[in-house]
Amino acid sequence: LSQKQKPRIMTTQASGDQVEERSCPLSNSARLSIVRTCIVQVETGLLNSILGYLRKISRVRIIEDIGDMKVTHDGDCIPHASNEQRIPIVTFVHEVIPSSQIVEHCRDHGVVCRACKFLSTIELWDEMNLTQYDGVVRFSFAHYNNIGDIKRTINVLEMLEEW
Repeated sequence: LSQKQKPRIMTTQASGDQVEERSCPLSNSARLSIVRTCIVQVETGLLNSILGYLRKISRVRIIEDIGDMKVTHDGDCIPHASNEQRIPIVTFVHEVIPSSQIVEHCRDHGVVCRACKFLSTIELWDEMNLTQYDGVVRFSFAHYNNIGDIKRTINVLEMLEEW
């Protein structure tokens, strides 16, 4: 803004705070790059938290994209690319509790998730040794979620009998 122009006062949509509009010396593409980096950092932190927890649960098998879908039939995971390249979706099955029951329990406790086969083929389910399950549980997280959402999800899962 030039010295003659008076800064415009704006009200933020989220909090209603009054803020002063200021010019930004960065290009739109530079600002977009910064925003994308911040989103990836937030989503990666959320993923690391929930995946770290689920990996400790012996009855849970996380379904992960590991390259060219090279999944061993016993559910072992081969190391894969960093979470920075991963979309913030976590999919798993439980060896005792049906996926539909986990989703119903979560829904009853205010945690949003889904269970089904998500347009996958019978061949893929065979290859991944998933045919005995009624579907997979899927949690989708995004940059507007926070660590409190992850902790609440974990607390709700731990309430399940036989978890």
